[in-house]
Amino acid sequence: MLYHNVLLSLLSITASTSAAPLGYRVRREVPQEHSHNSIVDAARTSLNLNNPAKIQDPIFALLGNAAAAAGAGSITDTDCLQQAVADQAFTNAKAAGDVNGMVNALIFRALERNTGSVGATSANCTSLKAVNPEIAAISQHQDPASPGAAANNKAVVLALAQQIHAVGGDPQDALKSGTFAPGKIGDPTAAGNTCDDANDEPGCIFSQNKLVDDATADEINAAVGGAGSAAAATTAAAVATTSAAAAASTSAASGNNVSSGSAAAGNNAAAASGNIGDFGFCSVPQIEFATGFDNRKETSFQPVDKTSYNHGSAQNIDIITQFMCDTLTNSCKADQTAKDTCATAKTAADGQTKGTGAQADAFNAVFGIKTNFAAVAEVNDQGVTVAAGAGAGTGTGTAIAAATTAAAAATTAAAAATATATATGSNNAASSSAVGDFGSCPVPQIKFAAGLDGRKETAFEPADLNSFNHGSAQNIDIISQFICDQLTNKCKADQTAKDTCQTATAAADAQTKGTGAQADAFNAAFGVQTNFAAVAEVNDQGVTVAAGVGSGAATASAAATQAASAATTTAAAAASSSAAATGSSSGASGGNLQTFTGTRELSYLFI
Repeated sequence: MLYHNVLLSLLSITASTSAAPLGYRVRREVPQEHSHNSIVDAARTSLNLNNPAKIQDPIFALLGNAAAAAGAGSITDTDCLQQAVADQAFTNAKAAGDVNGMVNALIFRALERNTGSVGATSANCTSLKAVNPEIAAISQHQDPASPGAAANNKAVVLALAQQIHAVGGDPQDALKSGTFAPGKIGDPTAAGNTCDDANDEPGCIFSQNKLVDDATADEINAAVGGAGSAAAATTAAAVATTSAAAAASTSAASGNNVSSGSAAAGNNAAAASGNIGDFGFCSVPQIEFATGFDNRKETSFQPVDKTSYNHGSAQNIDIITQFMCDTLTNSCKADQTAKDTCATAKTAADGQTKGTGAQADAFNAVFGIKTNFAAVAEVNDQGVTVAAGAGAGTGTGTAIAAATTAAAAATTAAAAATATATATGSNNAASSSAVGDFGSCPVPQIKFAAGLDGRKETAFEPADLNSFNHGSAQNIDIISQFICDQLTNKCKADQTAKDTCQTATAAADAQTKGTGAQADAFNAAFGVQTNFAAVAEVNDQGVTVAAGVGSGAATASAAATQAASAATTTAAAAASSSAAATGSSSGASGGNLQTFTGTRELSYLFI
């Protein structure tokens, strides 16, 4: 261990500060950086394989900022030191084919940092982007006494479990990242319920049984979708052999991904720059409205993409819209146009009847996304319907009027989004009676682009990572098989839906391997029209090896047509049923709506 070296590295700080008046010292919570020693040790082992930033030791990343700066090497933002340690450790472990090393690097990223007092939170890293998307998907635990800590820390553990599973580890190991029971805010000792023992090899939080689980085993299993070990092994092999690029390009794909579970006919693909703005790391904002969110009896609103906009449900849509608009600045690094569009969308939502799905429709429409949540009946917290949905089964009425009004408020933006989208077409929801009932999940859809998970090369990925949470792959069979497995393991889809998925897989396999036409063929089996055949094929050096085939025409169209032909009974019936229900090319028809359910001596350092 390097504890002595860590301490020696900090002596200069303690010496220079020892003469400072006590009034200038800031109290911090009693130290806990050694509480997870076994995790820190593993991160240290991996980091030391290659440490270009000259970070002195992982332990510095768990200290307050002033102490952390002494060992940060070339990392100038100490709020990002923990991420930097984990990212480099993960990179090294991946290069060595060390799954255990990758798992421990992921867990290290999720550990709680020391803070200034009981109940205080540590800042998220915003100035650096992790090279590895697995690390980027995780944030650190927060003090268990801080506001919203239980929900935040559970979300951290579940996200961590998903990434551990993806690299071939045991997702239940995510619980090792947990912290202590909450202390008392205002405790003059600042001790909370922590422990810190540099000589406790596994870590005192384990040996003293102080670890509090943030989630149950069942919740973790649900988060990873119950996917089998074979899928995990496949992903782990891909992780071990594929280098992650530091910069990710924004996907040009913009397809309408319709959720049969939420009646959404929305664009859930990566945001494309246009007159609605550039949404940076995040997807185009979209809100859904239904009962059952967070086990509520009443109808409420929540973000569709919890990866980009991680917020629970709320009955007041302003809570969700404000959070999403704030996130564009705080996390997504969106441009000013995107922020202005979000403000316009928020205003449009406020112009509709409070507490109704029309508010979600109005918000979504400003981004060029047509939904029909106005058809969802309003339900109170007793589970009693207090207002019927408007225009259910007609595709007209208040819901469409709300979308039209909102779209009018941002006509140019919506039109620009439509004009710049690479993946086009009506993409109406496939009728559940034709292609099946997908249970709690949306209609499957696959996208194709460069830049997914930081890759230089083009790859395939599920369009909806909330329901089908799998990293990108160059072989579409990895993605299509995972999606089909999820229909059984997680979504509880019916047999027709599973059969349709197998038809879609066969349709994709009939197209040229490694091209967007495969994604188009898969999607077409569900009645979803995309044009990923127009996306040029790029190798892992970032070199274009095959041009895309005519945007909106030629092979792209032929691929979709051929796939649809391979699934005539399902896709054609879906299109016919959808057209009959709506009489237009708008979003999901109300008639097809379904409800789915260092050491102790560090304790006096400046923070």
